[in-house]
Amino acid sequence: MPIEDIARSMRMRMPWPVGQKILRVLNLSRGQGWEQTVEKITLADISAEKLENLNEALREHLLCGEKSVRFYDVGQIAADACGKFAAVATIANDSPFVGVYPSILAEGSLAGLPAEPTLTAIEEDEVGTAFVFCSVRTIIVREPLSPEDFPDHAADDLFESFDEIIGLKNKRLQAVDVVWVPKASGRADVRIDYPAGMTREVAEAAHLILRNTFNTLVGQPILGDPINLFPLIDRMYFDPTEGSVVEIGFGTTTASVKHEKMRRKGLNLRTESYHVGGKANLQTPIEPFRVSLVWSRAIGNNKLSTPELSLNSSSRVAGSASPAMHSVLIRRCMGASDYAFVRSKIEHHLNQPPAVGADKEAE
Repeated sequence: MPIEDIARSMRMRMPWPVGQKILRVLNLSRGQGWEQTVEKITLADISAEKLENLNEALREHLLCGEKSVRFYDVGQIAADACGKFAAVATIANDSPFVGVYPSILAEGSLAGLPAEPTLTAIEEDEVGTAFVFCSVRTIIVREPLSPEDFPDHAADDLFESFDEIIGLKNKRLQAVDVVWVPKASGRADVRIDYPAGMTREVAEAAHLILRNTFNTLVGQPILGDPINLFPLIDRMYFDPTEGSVVEIGFGTTTASVKHEKMRRKGLNLRTESYHVGGKANLQTPIEPFRVSLVWSRAIGNNKLSTPELSLNSSSRVAGSASPAMHSVLIRRCMGASDYAFVRSKIEHHLNQPPAVGADKEAE
């Protein structure tokens, strides 16, 4: 795969904080942001080994980076059916998506390509099979406008009345969604691309479309009802050993709703003075409905990878008789190892009994 295509694809997909760490680990030159970095990579004399490593980093990000994820229970019969399908599945080699994989198409090449998921690749490892689907999806991008964007002096009155003017632009992107199925009975997961600008409604619709597409291709209802992930909010927040809490929304017995976000890296809301002091004045434990956790993982060269898990519900859902949350966001993964790490945390807490009463505040 040409280095130009790899560099361009990385720029289009990877958040800069993730991409620059990957380049640092691979000992490749970086500039100030993606624009300068792509130019440096493209002009650099890169060995075949580094080119292969860069291509693999991109492939892993396609499979694991910036995803809205749902989990499904699958039995051995269903797992075997997926294995048989993988062995005979036909991938259309004339598809533009297939022709460039694991790179992605430039935005200008997406017009007229299907919005329905297209099976683009099948990736197998020792524990499961990833079915990779590509499609064209539209997101809304917010861009600040300057006076130069308006004709003549039309902007004079506008910018006297407003501090900032924002324009909304529809932008096509190549979505790379994944259905991963274990080879033995267990939990499958569906990973929907969730870049900046994606709305929850679009992601939820994409989940339903991909589930139906996959079941139709295999010829069996492999993916049924997604697992209810709402219990993870309590179980992971009230476990003091589990990552650092960087965002939380919660209700209190005083009928108020709070939203706190940690601005400084490396700090944990569980032990932050204001948060701890506020909880101490309550008669009962808080009731979280939104939690984001970050872990720090050593990646060499005294650098850390910081994968993030967001469990986003609402106070309305939390107060219902049977609260449900079917999707979580897994972000800032540098590769498959980060994703597997966060996934293992989810699996662990799904298998744990809920904390109740005073046990919640044992921390």
